[in-house]
Amino acid sequence: MEGTSEHWSPTQLNRLCWAIGSISGAMQEADEKRFLVSVVKDLLSLCEMKRGKENKAVVASNIMYVVGQYPRFLRAHWKFLKTVIFKLFEFMHETFPGVQEMAVDTFLKIAQKCRKKFVTTQQGEQQPFVEELMGHISENISELEHLHICTYFEAVGHMISAAPPERKVHLVASLMQIFNEKWQQLLQALSTNDSMKVLQDQSVLREISLILRVNERVISAAGAATHAQLGAMYHDMLKIYKVYSDFITQATAQQGMQVMGFAHVRLIRNVKRDTLRLVSTFVDTVATEQGSKELGMSPSQFAARFVPPLLEPVLADYQVTLPQARDAEVLDMLAVLASRLSEAFSQEITRIFEMIFDCTLDMIKGDFQSYPDHRTKFYDFLKAVNSHCFQALFSLPEARLRLYVDSLVWAMKHEQPQIAHMGLEVLLQFLERLLSGPPEVYVPFFKSYYFSLMQDILSVLTDTLHKAGFKLQQAILLKLISAVENTSLNEAAPKQRVMEFLFDVLGKSFTTLNRAQIEIFILNCFNKSRVPAEFQQHIRDFLISLKEWGSHEASLYEEDRKEALASSQAVDKQWMMQVPGFVPQYDPARVEAEMDDI
Repeated sequence: MEGTSEHWSPTQLNRLCWAIGSISGAMQEADEKRFLVSVVKDLLSLCEMKRGKENKAVVASNIMYVVGQYPRFLRAHWKFLKTVIFKLFEFMHETFPGVQEMAVDTFLKIAQKCRKKFVTTQQGEQQPFVEELMGHISENISELEHLHICTYFEAVGHMISAAPPERKVHLVASLMQIFNEKWQQLLQALSTNDSMKVLQDQSVLREISLILRVNERVISAAGAATHAQLGAMYHDMLKIYKVYSDFITQATAQQGMQVMGFAHVRLIRNVKRDTLRLVSTFVDTVATEQGSKELGMSPSQFAARFVPPLLEPVLADYQVTLPQARDAEVLDMLAVLASRLSEAFSQEITRIFEMIFDCTLDMIKGDFQSYPDHRTKFYDFLKAVNSHCFQALFSLPEARLRLYVDSLVWAMKHEQPQIAHMGLEVLLQFLERLLSGPPEVYVPFFKSYYFSLMQDILSVLTDTLHKAGFKLQQAILLKLISAVENTSLNEAAPKQRVMEFLFDVLGKSFTTLNRAQIEIFILNCFNKSRVPAEFQQHIRDFLISLKEWGSHEASLYEEDRKEALASSQAVDKQWMMQVPGFVPQYDPARVEAEMDDI
């Protein structure tokens, strides 16, 4: 370490320690131990040598980073691990910029990687470390900012997740005791005559937001063990959400949209969003197969307890409030409900669509720029419904189902590639699931939508603004053309009618193409539909040919047209021969040919 004062460079130290951390696990355990002990000793010596808080903070941060990158060493040396944790608690009181953030981030990383060590009684200890920790939580977080407090509680939540099942609920209750007491004090203040004044106080709003965010972090880390914790505050939380929703509605009605810029209104909206994120995280974490086992509660029982109180205050508020005041997190929450509680969600799908579908579509269909969060989350919601509640879509009224399909078509025509990709992806999945179902479902659907979908997909496929979606576009076209080969669709979309329709659309859209070119393209679409790779190449070649000169010369394509027609007839005949009884035993043309041979 000689000469360090002359050549001291925090940046070089950071790079060196990052490199040391990046090779964790690359050595044998014994070699790793010797290496890490040597590095830590040198860093501690350097910390002693440096003068000034800033220099010491840099070295200390690097020490914590390095040890945090070697969980195998930490798990094998309990006393060292415990010393590191208590040192991190000391750093949580250090006000030098960046030190507290380093401390809580390292605490979280170590808690995730060594969580089992904290919930078992180690040699020389009277109780598991997590039990000991509960006694000084308030002291540890006393000088932390709100974001750092959330990270601290998430770290302890990860420790609890490794505890024996019978201890988890108790540990969660002990961990959350501080904030549960604050929550009860808040509810008592709201029971007075000045409750609305209390709710508008900015310090109270920040406190409510912190309580909700801490609960969300603990739920994401500890899982189903938090059901009792959230259950105790669930109804009161939704009541506060309803009060705040009504307040914003009244304020905007009386004073206009300018109120959305007021400080206390922005904090109120934060509380509403934190509530929605908390519910989403809870459902996503707990309503799983593993969560159901831990709770001893089926998904339907879980939904019956938590979903009905949620929908009315949240969806009713979303429907009636002004577009600028609608929270995109509502759509996020509905996507999670559809994914995790598909059966219960399917039963409510008509009501849910009535309350959120039209008003959201009105927000985003006017242009391609406004409300970007709502736009993305809306199609995430539709994707979740399509994946997990597909059958329920056909219980929607006809007008609502048409609006659902139209929204997917509108999305695939979107100028933003992300939205266009989502629309194409959902539409393709929708068609795949539709065609794998019973004919009594997909035949009526194609009677209403087949030709409009065909025209829409051709318009985006041949539009150079949507080149990024080519793979999905041609996959949808292939799905539509392949569906025609299904004999049950003869009434809804007979093959000859589809060919004529394609000929008419392409002829009107591309006047530079001649009849032979269009016929060749259409015939080969059907000829190659049974081999997806060949179909994709055929579509690609056609798009290239749209740019070529000389397409008006019909004679250039006559041979190709005849070949494509013969190939089409051969493919049809081969397919019919494979279906028993499809070709009559008495074929006059065949008998006549046989007689000629005699």
